[in-house]
Amino acid sequence: MLACALPVQAKVYIDINAPGLRRIPLAVPSLRQEGGDTGDAHAEIARVLRSNLGTTELFEVLDPRGYLEDPQRAPLQPTAAAFADWFAIGAEVLIKGGISRAGGGELSVDLWAYDVLRRQTLFGRHYAAPAAAARTVAHMFANTVLEEFTGAPGPFGTRIAYVVQEGKAKELAVADMDGANAQRLTRAGSLSLNPAWSRDGRYLYYTGYHQGDPDLYLMDLGTGKHWSVSRRAGLDLGGKDSPDGKELLLVLTEDGNAEIYRMDKASRDLTRLTRDRAIDVAPSWSPDGREIAFVSDRMGNPHIFVMDRNGRDVRRVTFSGTHNGDPDWSPKGDWIAFTGKDERGVFQVYLVDPRGKQVRQLTFGPSDTLDPSWSPDGRFLAVTSAREGEYAVYVFRVGGQEFRRVSPRGGKASQPAWSPVFPSP
Repeated sequence: MLACALPVQAKVYIDINAPGLRRIPLAVPSLRQEGGDTGDAHAEIARVLRSNLGTTELFEVLDPRGYLEDPQRAPLQPTAAAFADWFAIGAEVLIKGGISRAGGGELSVDLWAYDVLRRQTLFGRHYAAPAAAARTVAHMFANTVLEEFTGAPGPFGTRIAYVVQEGKAKELAVADMDGANAQRLTRAGSLSLNPAWSRDGRYLYYTGYHQGDPDLYLMDLGTGKHWSVSRRAGLDLGGKDSPDGKELLLVLTEDGNAEIYRMDKASRDLTRLTRDRAIDVAPSWSPDGREIAFVSDRMGNPHIFVMDRNGRDVRRVTFSGTHNGDPDWSPKGDWIAFTGKDERGVFQVYLVDPRGKQVRQLTFGPSDTLDPSWSPDGRFLAVTSAREGEYAVYVFRVGGQEFRRVSPRGGKASQPAWSPVFPSP
């Protein structure tokens, strides 16, 4: 994949988390086909862009059925009359593109963003990509749009691993963050649980009952091969890579109680971090690798605690509710997402700062929402929710109200894990 910037004439920055933010009306017509057989790529890129940018809740994506322009006849650079037509249907930002296919089969794509009100070019990108990479091109430009408008790129093109139930078995699956390209990863006919990504995005840790006992495994996503990381007596849970990728957090019960350990991945040496009669589980690294959030019932009920990387300076950070769990530290380090029961006994997703001074409730309603996992840009969370009657995986913007389903309909899904940012192919 080759991408390069086209000349930029204007730059806009918007605080996507500002209260009362007005959505910007956005139009994305199909790309103009300029040569060679590009199949459905001209329409697919536009569809993916509309879906990605709609997810941000920064834009109000206008229905293409109301567009006045024929994208196959109109030039890429809008004329004054064309700008007037886009203004007439309410568009304030316009994304247009052209696509062609060279003799070698490679796609050549130009995408531009325009300010309709000022009749100005905002920015553009050129992509040279394999014919099968139309969705990737759309994801890359959607990330660019978000970066140009907010100052930070988006998470589009990343994937979400999760657990699906098949009868009594539970298997691993993965899909793009918008639910496309869903595929099964395991068919063990047993229990495969708690997926967690390696830092390079090439592997998944998970707990598998393949030999009867719950052991910790690592799967190569490129080959589908998996091998055991820890097969000690009792439970082997966890599998959370450190930010530098050199260490691993896991939970072992070989002495009869659930305790948190740190493993050096090169030597396989273990360092025990907790020593308490209570259950200590669900460790999550801070982004700088200096601290670890975890769940403990050492105060009677499960609550969120934080300790340093060596198990010292343990402090409690949640003080309300009867059951708090599933901590996941935000990429920026400012919040820990967690699951807690509300006053009705329904699981909801909350945020707490690492010092336990502030708590924010993010989800509401009569249905359980749990298992939060941060997107790599820190703007979104993937969660398990029963909001449509069955447990499924959804994504939503932190502070937003729109939930978009990731896992396919007609099946139970849970325990989402959001991938790190993948390098461009």
